[in-house]
Amino acid sequence: MSFDSIFNMILIVLGFGFLIGIHELGHFVAAKWAGIRANAFAIGMGPQIFSYRKGVGFCYKSTSGKVIASFGKDANDMTDDELKENDLSETEYSLRLLPVGGFVSMLGQEDGNPDAVSKDPRSYNQCPIGKRMVVVSAGVVMNILLACFLFVVCFQVGVNFEAPILGLVAPGSPAATTSANGFDDLPLQPGDTVLTVNGAPAKTFTDIGIASAMAKPGVPVILEVKRDRQDSLLTYSIMPASVTQKGLLELGLYPASSTLLRPGQAGKDVIDALHAEQSFRTLEVGMRLMTVNGNAVDVWSEYDSYVQASNGKSLETLWSGDGKSISVDVPVRPDLSIIRMADIAASAPQNYERGLLGLCPLTKIGSVLSSSANNGVLLPEDVLLKVASLEAPRMGQLRNFLSTFSDGDINFLVLRDGNEVQLSGTITNGLLGVMLVQALEVPRVSQPILTQLIGDEIVQTPIAASQILAGSKILGVDGTPVHNWLEFRSALIASGKSIKFTLASPFKSARIQTVALELSTADENVLTHLTWSSPLPMQMFDPIYVLRSSGGNPFTALKMGFDETISMVEMTYITLDRLFRRSVGVDQLRGPIGIVHVGSKIADRGYSYLFFFLAIISINLAVLNFLPLPIVDGGLFLYLVYEKLFQKPPSIAFQNAAAVLGLGLIATLFIVTFYNDIARLVG
Repeated sequence: MSFDSIFNMILIVLGFGFLIGIHELGHFVAAKWAGIRANAFAIGMGPQIFSYRKGVGFCYKSTSGKVIASFGKDANDMTDDELKENDLSETEYSLRLLPVGGFVSMLGQEDGNPDAVSKDPRSYNQCPIGKRMVVVSAGVVMNILLACFLFVVCFQVGVNFEAPILGLVAPGSPAATTSANGFDDLPLQPGDTVLTVNGAPAKTFTDIGIASAMAKPGVPVILEVKRDRQDSLLTYSIMPASVTQKGLLELGLYPASSTLLRPGQAGKDVIDALHAEQSFRTLEVGMRLMTVNGNAVDVWSEYDSYVQASNGKSLETLWSGDGKSISVDVPVRPDLSIIRMADIAASAPQNYERGLLGLCPLTKIGSVLSSSANNGVLLPEDVLLKVASLEAPRMGQLRNFLSTFSDGDINFLVLRDGNEVQLSGTITNGLLGVMLVQALEVPRVSQPILTQLIGDEIVQTPIAASQILAGSKILGVDGTPVHNWLEFRSALIASGKSIKFTLASPFKSARIQTVALELSTADENVLTHLTWSSPLPMQMFDPIYVLRSSGGNPFTALKMGFDETISMVEMTYITLDRLFRRSVGVDQLRGPIGIVHVGSKIADRGYSYLFFFLAIISINLAVLNFLPLPIVDGGLFLYLVYEKLFQKPPSIAFQNAAAVLGLGLIATLFIVTFYNDIARLVG
């Protein structure tokens, strides 16, 4: 882990602690205003490191020892008159070991202990109900005000967000299968600019993602889109769907990217991945793709249009950065169709395969990580013929198979330089420490797929009845020899609906098998709409940004900050609603570890992003704290409403039972979010 990553994590931990400290400061200031005796105000949790009390000064750990030594009893046990006589402050201010949170200890009020009441006129329970309501809600108010202030700062400085321009429409996604209203064949496409989402202006691409993730089940998302060379605006009504079990609802849209390779730590990861291929060894972090085949490109979608028109031929590209220009020949690879698996859980490591008509290539080693235990055992270009007991594995099938293994030794049979080689390697956490890719240059098939999911229906693949053996070698299509999957793909497309191809069985006798197929119109369309790809996917490039700024006008910044605060409060409540509707899965929740992990990545983008992130967390804290649940401020406020209506507080027995329930809910939430955080980090 780099120093920058550690520093960013420290920033987020301190920022998170600051947010909770501000929350508690609200309670403290309001308690002082209400005349309630505040015995302690602490920043952080756990053991005290330093403390301060007027009349004692600064102390290592608590001031109680000095107070007792000087006056014979603790300050908390003294009356107001005694404190005044001894020239002591009623409040001990302390800094504690864990830099997360804080608390205010008020006389006659303890969270989780309703019995801690007092007859002292300055106790919490003796204070008028109206003032107690102010004290209870002050923490939430402070978090809302802080969030508004942080938003104002961000908009005054200016914050870059991903522009609401489409960069990719995922094949088979809800967005890809929806045409514009009033048109039969006018789907969304890269380069489209989304103007409104459900009638509201689309300021950033995040607005699109939030609208789909937070959509009510069964209610479509309405996008109004502007397209170049299209006179009128286009309207799309898209029904979001979850692509993973209990995952977020999605449209299948991704933001547009520029031609600038990602900078920063993300850029280093991109370069590490690119340097695995010899042709990209000269590229550096932050370089920009300038031309393709001599033609200037400004956005990734323009580059991709050359990829799709290449017919498999490599592209001549020119890159610029740090005062130098570099030429790189970029290979183009054939895309195979996505086959959704009928017998694999949506939550599996990989629940789809890429293939043709139910046939998939073998899997090979693309690269071996330097930290892998199999470094020197497995080599790049090794084709996996057998892994443990799994013969001729498909890529997704292999990943799912490996995820079930315990740590230890594992055997391989690989095809290396035309020879079959037996190897013994190591598996750790269900991983081999390698990058897996499809062996497109080897004309052999892995285990055939017999059934697939089309929508929600399980159907047979075109080759289901052909009894093709795993490991068979593809010989030719309609009498024309094929030597790799590119040639196989091209021959299948050229054949139309009636296809005849031959294979040789994997046995030494190499029995020849002829397969004759009559494709349905849907299967033929899948073949004719296959695309091309390159080792430069959109995710490697920096997004196209739009600047959200007040233009230096503080009043505009104030309005933008206020609007953003209201919007985020509404969004937090909508998220809770979608949790109950189960369109947002519990596995999407993050706890403190997840917040630090995400926040550290955001902090890497600059302080304006850090402040924006902290503002969102501050609002979440405010909303969650004011839910009508025991223990939190919302539950205490509800008790005060009850006391106002019925002229007496809820019974101690009820409050004790509710406190136990509240603690149980909080503990459950902590366990769930802690598990989610760890699962994400390990994954």
